[in-house]
Amino acid sequence: MKKRKMDKLFGDIPDCAKDFIELVIKKMRYRKKVQADVMAELAAHFEDELRDCENDEEKQQRSQQLIEEFGDVKLLATLLRRAKKRCRPLWRTIVAKTFQTIGILILCFILYLGWFLSGKPIITTNYVAEMNRAVKPVIDVDPNLNALPFYYQAAELLEQIEKDNEENYEKFEKLLSEKYTDLTDEQKQFTDKWLEDNAKLLELIVEGTQKPYCWPEYKTGSKEHATEAIAVLLPHLHSYRQLAKTIVNWQVYKKAEMGQLQSAFNDLLVCYHFGRHLKGDKTLIEQLMGVGIEAIAVRTIRDVLSKYEIDSATLDKLHDDFEQLIRDEDFVMSFEMGRMCLYDEVQRCFTADRIGGGHLYIKRVSRFGECGDGATPRDGFKPFVVEFFQVLFTHPDKQQTLLEVKDFYEYFEQATQKSPLRRRAEGVDMNSELEKLFKQNLFLRIFAPSLDRMVELSYRIRTGVRATSTVIAILRYKKDNSDYPENLEQLVTSGYLKELPTDPWSDKPLIYKKTEDDFMLYSVGFNFVDDGGVPGTNRGKPRYMWANDGDTIFWPVKK
Repeated sequence: MKKRKMDKLFGDIPDCAKDFIELVIKKMRYRKKVQADVMAELAAHFEDELRDCENDEEKQQRSQQLIEEFGDVKLLATLLRRAKKRCRPLWRTIVAKTFQTIGILILCFILYLGWFLSGKPIITTNYVAEMNRAVKPVIDVDPNLNALPFYYQAAELLEQIEKDNEENYEKFEKLLSEKYTDLTDEQKQFTDKWLEDNAKLLELIVEGTQKPYCWPEYKTGSKEHATEAIAVLLPHLHSYRQLAKTIVNWQVYKKAEMGQLQSAFNDLLVCYHFGRHLKGDKTLIEQLMGVGIEAIAVRTIRDVLSKYEIDSATLDKLHDDFEQLIRDEDFVMSFEMGRMCLYDEVQRCFTADRIGGGHLYIKRVSRFGECGDGATPRDGFKPFVVEFFQVLFTHPDKQQTLLEVKDFYEYFEQATQKSPLRRRAEGVDMNSELEKLFKQNLFLRIFAPSLDRMVELSYRIRTGVRATSTVIAILRYKKDNSDYPENLEQLVTSGYLKELPTDPWSDKPLIYKKTEDDFMLYSVGFNFVDDGGVPGTNRGKPRYMWANDGDTIFWPVKK
């Protein structure tokens, strides 16, 4: 308050009273307007008490007496402050309490945030070592029984060829998608020379398929990430596909064109065996590559059967060899390595258990963002805010997430045991079930793979393999009996098939129909409806094998 106003306010009261009032106001520590009001009230009180005093000496004595009566200055200031607070309007009290509460909450949030960000994960298990133990077929298995070193060597040789002669390799890669029978004479000369110069590549694949086991040794690319399952290197997968296509598109069709059908079928079985070796208890991407190579092999078997006249002896041997190859094959996808990878990420993406359990370790999670197959992309600021508070306050802790990972894989392991028709009959919607699981768990949205596609592919290859075996049996029957069988049951009773091939989309045998001079063999496909052998379409293009509409036709083969 300005000096002129203070002099006017205090009037003729003694200096000791002025000093006392100023000290009280200073001790109040309250808003200036309230301080001014209290100052005016105290000054008025002293004036009233000093009005009857006749001289300055008497005023001085009376002021000292009043000051003593007021007592302790600090206590007086506190009482005055409380009195003013009690007398203030309700709205002002609400506002004050609100700001106090907000301040306390902000302070608590800052302390909680400091605690949250100070958490660190503790790595307790080397899951890369666990994966290497799990992938071996038996303990202390002889390394000489492993096919993978042969496949690695073939892939490395192919990659060396690419480095040594990029121009030649580019031509090789460009022609690889073409069948030998569709090439020009000039292109055939190129492929003939390539096959001759690089015969060692395919010989290594053949040697590998003669081994009973195939297991990798998982490694990472650096010492820093040596124990991170997510950093495991999966070399040569692209080269594996190129080697398989070399066998199928070039070598097989070349031999078929030359009339070496038995040798061509042997190569196709080698290719199928190669794909099968990549499956089993391995990573999901390795299994996908194996399924893809198997699919190429069985599709080509049917194609060669449709294009060439095959004698009975060749058909018999093909059927026996193929049945032997697939006899004990389990077409169910293995999720063991995927489970270990996710368990490893849990221990790296969550802090060590503390008060309230282990929570998300932001530094690790932010490296990946929402890039997982199951992730739902952000759209705008609101989802970001919701996600931010979810991570800080409501996200499942480490133990709960481990249980949800376990539930996630158990769900798909059970789903693989049910045919598509059975899942449909039970009303199982995998996407809806996963949405429920992912809704509250950002970790799973980022890292959990899309396993519903894997389940579908396992049934597709299973159906394709059984259909191929059935096609061979039908053609054998035709060779032996000069006519196609009336139905598939006739193949079983005649000993050409051990059992009827089941269609997972109908849980009935694949549909077989005799035509005028041929036959049809098909699955009802993804729409679960027998469309009478009408193939599905893909964006208007007819005869798409695994379309959402129409039937999946295995025979006759699309020209």
